[in-house]
Amino acid sequence: METKTFQSKQILALTQSAIFIALSTVLSFLPVYKMPMGGSVTLASMLPILFIGIKFGYKWGLGSAGIYATIQLFQALIEGNVFIYCNGAGVVLLCALFDYIVPFGILGLSAFAKPSDGQKLSIVKASITFGVLVAIRFVCHFITGVAIWGQWAPEGMGKFVYSLIYNGQYMLPELIITIVIGVFLMSSSQIEKLLTKN
Repeated sequence: METKTFQSKQILALTQSAIFIALSTVLSFLPVYKMPMGGSVTLASMLPILFIGIKFGYKWGLGSAGIYATIQLFQALIEGNVFIYCNGAGVVLLCALFDYIVPFGILGLSAFAKPSDGQKLSIVKASITFGVLVAIRFVCHFITGVAIWGQWAPEGMGKFVYSLIYNGQYMLPELIITIVIGVFLMSSSQIEKLLTKN
C-alpha cells in the first residue's frame, strides 16, 4: 500500500511539474516586449517554475528549473538572435551558463518557501524568495552584460552602467509582474491548496 501511495505521489509530481514547465514555456513565447540582444518582459513566465519548488521541494524544483533552463537555451539557439554575437567557445559557454543555465536553473530554489506539513503557505516568505531568486538571475545577466554585451555600450557609457541599464529595463518589470501576479494567485484559497496539498 505504501509503495502505491509513493508511486501515486511521484506520478502526481511528474504530471504537475510537466504542466507547470509547459505553462512557463508558453508564457515565455508570448513576451510583452523583447530586448534587441536577448531578454524580455513576460506575463510572469517564471512563476509556474517557482511554484514547482514550493509544492514539491528542492529535488523537483531544481530538476524542473534545469529542464526549463535547457528549453530557454534551445529557444535562443533556434531563434538565432543571441549567440551570433558570441565570439569563441569560451564566450559561448559563458553566455550559455550565465544567461540561461544558472539564472533559470536557480528558480528551483523557491523550495525554500515550501511550507512544512500542516503549515499554511507564507505569501511573504514566498514573495521574498521570488525577489531574491530574480535578483540572482539579474546578477547572472549583469555578468554577461559586462563580459560580453558591454562591447556594444554607447560611446562614453561604461560596460557596468550599460549592463545595469540594459538588464534593468526588463528584469525590474519582470520582477514586479512576477511578485504581483504571484501574490494575487497565492492569495486564492484554491492556489494555496494546490501548492500545499500533495
